[in-house]
Amino acid sequence: MRTSLALKRCIPLLLASSRPLPATSLSPSRSHPHSYSYWYDYVRSLRSSNALFSHNSRSNPSTQLSMSQKEDASATDGNGDADKLPRIDSVTPIASTKWLSLQTMDYTDQEGKPRKWELATRTTKQSTETADAVVIVPILRKDNICDTLLVEQFRPPVRQSTMEFPAGLIDKDESPENAALRELREETGYVGEKCTVVPQVSRQVCMSPGLCDETVHVVIVEVDLDNPYNRGTPELDLDDGEYVTVHRVSLKEGMRKVLDGGSAMPIEGLYLFAVGLELGMGMK
Repeated sequence: MRTSLALKRCIPLLLASSRPLPATSLSPSRSHPHSYSYWYDYVRSLRSSNALFSHNSRSNPSTQLSMSQKEDASATDGNGDADKLPRIDSVTPIASTKWLSLQTMDYTDQEGKPRKWELATRTTKQSTETADAVVIVPILRKDNICDTLLVEQFRPPVRQSTMEFPAGLIDKDESPENAALRELREETGYVGEKCTVVPQVSRQVCMSPGLCDETVHVVIVEVDLDNPYNRGTPELDLDDGEYVTVHRVSLKEGMRKVLDGGSAMPIEGLYLFAVGLELGMGMK
């Protein structure tokens, strides 16, 4: 409970990059509030001062609720009336291209008021019950080595290159595990030996819920560096129009350098992974 509350207190600070922090004794030496190094140093200064992790949630038992209690309170809106949950009434297609469809959704909110929402969806989406894609977190292990793989590629919507974990769409009748192994091999050339959906019971994770209905599975793939296929420089198997640069990064040393030193824009999930890694190492 203590760790959870500490993270909740910290994440808004980490993400409020548009507002420089006031000058205090805890402020990092770096002046640019948008860099990973800035937040890296800031978290270290908080940890060293014990300002972040000194909060004791047990001091106020009245604020503690079990997960089931919180879910019950949220689901009933405090009135025990499940009918007040939002509901989807209809979805109307507006326009469609090869890969994307624009839709208008009519729904009823918690107060019973009719609402509309415009959203994008993939034309390849098989069902709202299944995820569209997988995001792969490769773990390369050998002796004391603990590395991961990142891919850099140009993304037209953001008009620049991005730094990402390997990812790709799940083919029809393909499992998330097999999709992850296939995409890892295609985008990085590495062959995965063991694959685990996180958590154990696979859960869909939304990507940009204010804009689209895309969901993914986050999949950890362990890569055996003693496998002959993973020695030397693995060969990529990219589709036409794909231009990918693979970065092998040390989880112990290189995450900060890659996210702060290059011109590629990190995707949100990767950036938060790096922040969480730093926080986790600091709480040991």
